Amino acid sequence: MNEYLKNRLSRIHDSLYLSLITIDQALSKEQATIELAHELSRLLNKMESGSHLKQDLKEAEAEAYRQVEEGATHD
Repeated sequence: MNEYLKNRLSRIHDSLYLSLITIDQALSKEQATIELAHELSRLLNKMESGSHLKQDLKEAEAEAYRQVEEGATHD
């Protein structure tokens, strides 16, 4: 894995980390909370606004496929 992909994955991780904590808490309590609703709204807004998250996901996907294909040709 190259530095470009590592950086993108790190940014994606940072963007999703707090959201996942909120979602995990809601799942463990089996209860929807206002925090969950707010977090889901925040994620939707980030995805719709052309945020870094959306771009990072697109770029990481393309790079991962490229590296897999490149690895397959080197095996």
